[in-house]
Amino acid sequence: MNYQESLDYLHELCKFGINLGLNRINKLLNLLGNPHSQIKTIHVAGTNGKGSTIAILANILQAAGLKVGVYTSPHLHSYTERIRINGVDISRQDFTKGMERLKLIVPEVLKKTGENPTEFEILTALAFNYFAWRKVDIAIIEVGMGGRLDSTNVLTPEISVLTSISTDHVDYLGSSLEDITREKAGIIKPGIPVVCSLQDEVVERVILEKAKKLNSPVYLIKDFQYEQTSFGSMGQRFNLITNTQKYADLNLSLLGDHQIENAITAITCTELLQSLGWLITEKHIYQGLATVKWPGRLEYLKLKSQVLLDGAHNPEGAQVLARAIPKFLDYDKLIMVLGVLEDKDKKEIINFLGPLGDVFIITKPPNSRAGDWQNLIELLKKYNKEVYIEADYRQAINLAFKLGQKNDLVCITGSLYLLGESREYVLNTFSFTYNK
Repeated sequence: MNYQESLDYLHELCKFGINLGLNRINKLLNLLGNPHSQIKTIHVAGTNGKGSTIAILANILQAAGLKVGVYTSPHLHSYTERIRINGVDISRQDFTKGMERLKLIVPEVLKKTGENPTEFEILTALAFNYFAWRKVDIAIIEVGMGGRLDSTNVLTPEISVLTSISTDHVDYLGSSLEDITREKAGIIKPGIPVVCSLQDEVVERVILEKAKKLNSPVYLIKDFQYEQTSFGSMGQRFNLITNTQKYADLNLSLLGDHQIENAITAITCTELLQSLGWLITEKHIYQGLATVKWPGRLEYLKLKSQVLLDGAHNPEGAQVLARAIPKFLDYDKLIMVLGVLEDKDKKEIINFLGPLGDVFIITKPPNSRAGDWQNLIELLKKYNKEVYIEADYRQAINLAFKLGQKNDLVCITGSLYLLGESREYVLNTFSFTYNK
């Protein structure tokens, strides 16, 4: 099996779709020798902010000299991005070796459970096995969907983390915010500390109830004090007072007010690890925040025009983007390349982005769920903006750069699938005339 054949096999498993439950993953891991029990982990669930929080936390721990595994999804460019150690993707060779081993044991899982493992379950097992083989000091694991029945929920972590929770995946997690929160709070384990980002009141209540039942201490970000002191296209600075420490003039390289909340979540996890005996200092926290990168999330580049790449694919993400652009960036005209999947709340997304953009170029996300991608035009009519339509995302980006001048801002957003392809195209096609 070569790398492409391993991808073909993985794609073949996509036909089994989303099938929540822990039986198949437990059988898979048991046949692998239970690698997840051989590594220390931090488990992260939520709706928004998971990836950024993980990136910040991983960078702090890496600054402390630790060997840090990270498992996230989805990817922007390659499946190998989902499994990383100290910022380096798993090699195609190791990915293929892992897939070869898993392919051999999948028939046994089918025999024992009556069901084939899903794509995500295979990737999860591959990640755990890789981290155990490479003997990471700690691995930060992102939940795929929900929490309670997600295949990552076989872990007993050092810390459980719940980032911002809102309505998503209602077909699988429940229609109410309470139901969705209960599913995501399913990662809370007896006696294991929980770090909780800023949440709606109803979300916080459900989390606290679950944690109390399991005798798990909860650390609420809302209890801490912080003050943003400066911000711009290069990042932002803030002061922070936690339960145990005072931090002055923290420099965070990520854009967006919400990233301060994600940074505080990561810092709280770090302080908990310190209390558990991990050798992490204040210096490592400062270094980790100042150098963190999270591609495709309010990612700022200076090319012929200014460019902002962001994966806002739901109303909450669109709202964050709409707040961040005018605050953090200076520009004359905003040109938005926008593509949204059919199963997303397009109306609410446009409610946030419609008033902001000066020019909209509607394009088709490169995904089978694109559906009626052109109906964004109807939703934009009430804003009386200049609107173009280009089915091919590359032509849409070319048009944006043609229309844009040096002081204009081109923002590409609306779908992580669009973002991944677009980011690769932009980086490979347009030279860096001006450095960030």
